[in-house]
Amino acid sequence: VAIHAVDGMAGVGKTALAIHAAHRLAGRFPDGQRFVALRAHAPGQTPVDPAAALATLLQADGVAAAQIPASLDSRAGLWRDRMATKRMLLVLDDAADPDHVALLLPAAPGSLVLITSRRKLTTLPNTVPLPLDTLPPAQARALFTARAGRGHDDPRAAAQITALCGWLPLAVTLAAARLHTHPAWSVTDLATELATTRDRLAELASGDLAVAAAFDLSYRDLPAARQRLFRRLGLHPGPDVDPYAVAALDDTSLADARRGLEDLLEHNLMTEPHRGRYRLHDLIAEHARSRAADDPPAERDAARDRLLGFYLHTATTAGRYLARNTAPAAGAGLAGSPPAEVPTVASPEQAADWLAREQPNLVATAGWAATHHRAQATIAIPAALHEHLHARGPWSLARDLHRTALTAARHANDRPAQASTLANLADIQRLTGDHAAAATSAGRALDLSCGLGDRVGQANALTILGWVQCATGGYAAAATSAGRALDLSCGLGDRLGQAKAHYTLGYVQCATGGYAAAAASAGRALDLSCELGNRLGQANALTTLGQVRHATGDHAAASTSLGQALDLFREAADRDGEAETLNHIGELLLTSATPAAAQRRFTAALGIARTIGTAAHEARALEGIGTCARRDGHIDEGVMHLRQALAIYRRINSPNVAGIEATLRCHGH
Repeated sequence: VAIHAVDGMAGVGKTALAIHAAHRLAGRFPDGQRFVALRAHAPGQTPVDPAAALATLLQADGVAAAQIPASLDSRAGLWRDRMATKRMLLVLDDAADPDHVALLLPAAPGSLVLITSRRKLTTLPNTVPLPLDTLPPAQARALFTARAGRGHDDPRAAAQITALCGWLPLAVTLAAARLHTHPAWSVTDLATELATTRDRLAELASGDLAVAAAFDLSYRDLPAARQRLFRRLGLHPGPDVDPYAVAALDDTSLADARRGLEDLLEHNLMTEPHRGRYRLHDLIAEHARSRAADDPPAERDAARDRLLGFYLHTATTAGRYLARNTAPAAGAGLAGSPPAEVPTVASPEQAADWLAREQPNLVATAGWAATHHRAQATIAIPAALHEHLHARGPWSLARDLHRTALTAARHANDRPAQASTLANLADIQRLTGDHAAAATSAGRALDLSCGLGDRVGQANALTILGWVQCATGGYAAAATSAGRALDLSCGLGDRLGQAKAHYTLGYVQCATGGYAAAAASAGRALDLSCELGNRLGQANALTTLGQVRHATGDHAAASTSLGQALDLFREAADRDGEAETLNHIGELLLTSATPAAAQRRFTAALGIARTIGTAAHEARALEGIGTCARRDGHIDEGVMHLRQALAIYRRINSPNVAGIEATLRCHGH
């Protein structure tokens, strides 16, 4: 016998699929088709037990009611005997679990059994699982327009509606029914209603059918401990969870958290889109939140506090492994005890991987903390994410997080947090080309650090200020700022701060033609970074050494230094450093290779720069592409790219404006 078990969440269309398949396949089974509604999740009805289901099947097969055996085993034996020589198609709809259908299955070959269930029937022998997911967006939109009889002329609104329904067939069908109930509504009206309502599940109902009711039947199937876990998952602000976060949220061990997640997965109340990452469908998440609202406020607050503590402590640990600056000594440590169960984060690689996986959850948690006046998390989570977002972007996200953190620090009158947050904000503003704002933020960070007597904070602010001054052509001021930062770091014995100050000073010296001094500064930064095992520090120093060697005509050594820097940036997934170094390699290749080779590097840098939002690297890449085009004789194309670069340079007040203007004048522009 061929047995196929269709499983999926409530409302995903399991029964519809099984019935459709049965109609299509009916001709292959001459002894007939049987449909048994087992009603494990039928509103207001009790499930059909195996004995009653067998009686129904035997009667349908011609056995008189008086001839049906009394015992369950006898009924099952008689059913198997009668099916031994038949070819029948059997649909067992809405099974509760494997035991619900085990005795209903024919044993002989030739028949086909289609089972539907909200649970994964993986322990049922010789069964082929057919997990059913939500519809692809295009099919969901087609279902909506077919059921509504409208929406063909407004595909954007129809697409929005089906997305708000999570592409769940039951929800899409009920949304379409709303248009029949409200014929005066347009499709756009319905989209707006679903997008703005505070209770989307309540809107997805028609007559006796309701998405919330379907979900509630699945919820009631769970034992009490799993119901509690489901409710607590409704308190999670992010898009997915791992077992560690669940252990904190549910105040349990890692092993029990994993078992709980597996149980919810088996009941199709969660999915596992990636190994170890679990997600609630959007509408199921709403149902979990509505269920959680019934719990005592103290229990909800305690669960949220545990989750907040987990993300706060783990993110802070991870952030320390990626730090480019020494953390200021001022300010209080993290409140509360570290979580009992935490993932292993014991190296820069592990830290970067964890932050990348958890970034959406950390951002959502910081947002929740901000709206619920949890100042510590609002401030500390963006600080922990700073170096990760500096390296990978998007910088607009980092900027927004730091602005929110700054507001929280000011409301809390936390001056150390204000100083460190302003320094981080200045760093991101510099990267995005907002140099005036960056100078203001760095200046405020410096003033606050001076007032606090925080020399580490002063050195950090001065280093950032030096970079801002360098980016706008204020080289003398930049050298002064970097020199002051170096003196402070030396006085503190802060080797990480010294390395960064040496690197900053070397960059300024290279930009002003002091190549010997620049080589010495970058060399010292490289030595210190190697001693500290700081790969990003090594990469930065090698980039400056590559520029110096390029400027002094040692192209082979420049190529080696820049190639080493590029490898280090890529290993660390530092997209900012990768884009900058690709631009430098492109400029080197313009002097030693064909324009085509250089253009490939500039094009790669341009793609990265636009992805993470770095104006300076974008402009430099466009300038390089324009130069390559000119050298290949494509003057108009080259001028177009140079004009684009010039517009960005003007916007960020770059000292490179004059050079491009002169080039364009040579071409009569």
